[in-house]
Amino acid sequence: MPDVRSLRSVDSPAPAVTRAVALLEELARSGSPLALTELARRLDLAKSTVLNLCVALEGGGMVRRTDSRWALGYKVVELGQGFLAGTDLVAEFRRLTDGLPTGHQETVLLAVLDGPDVLYLARHDGTQPVRLASDVGRRLPAVVTALGKAMLASLPADQLEARLGLVDEMPVLTPRSHRTVESLRADLTATRARGYAVDDEQNTEGVTCLGVAVPGMSDPPTAVSTTLLTARMTTDLREALVRDLTDLARQLSSLARL
Repeated sequence: MPDVRSLRSVDSPAPAVTRAVALLEELARSGSPLALTELARRLDLAKSTVLNLCVALEGGGMVRRTDSRWALGYKVVELGQGFLAGTDLVAEFRRLTDGLPTGHQETVLLAVLDGPDVLYLARHDGTQPVRLASDVGRRLPAVVTALGKAMLASLPADQLEARLGLVDEMPVLTPRSHRTVESLRADLTATRARGYAVDDEQNTEGVTCLGVAVPGMSDPPTAVSTTLLTARMTTDLREALVRDLTDLARQLSSLARL
């Protein structure tokens, strides 16, 4: 949620811009159109202020009205695609995943660590009949994903503590999700020792993910992962996918040195 104190005091060189960004983030988080009253409540701003912001953003195509509610506009998609098209990391990820010996058949994801969340940047769908992946641009709590745990495990101790300090409550999405920070810490220790992270149905029942952090990429931390039905996971397949992810992460790390 936005920091409502900062939105009210608006201690910013451009308070209207700060509020507009918070409004866009709230619409993105909601996943569905919001009425003006609800949007004002979530932002803890006056309805008149929120209406003025919405009208201004509507003029630029950033938001749109739908049945007396407000939703993100198509300009946001255009800007997002423009960012991805101009990002060498995403382009290289797409090129390299096509050549993975085993991974090219699977769902492979690229993400960064943003605060306490994983933010998905790119997806390779593979050839499996069932697509098991988050959409590009979606966020999920880092502590319940292989991508997130791979990145958290790669952080220096002080940075890890700062990230964990952002977690108010452990998100419990399945019976296998970590209930305590102590349990998560043990998982991160095991991740460092083996060199890759495992989401064994902590995010979605029946789905297993493997994740590897991209070496040398710390601003922001970056990782790659693969997602498949738990029933398909064998020892041989796991080993092959870990090799592919490790090689993919190593090749992507070369961009950090450019």
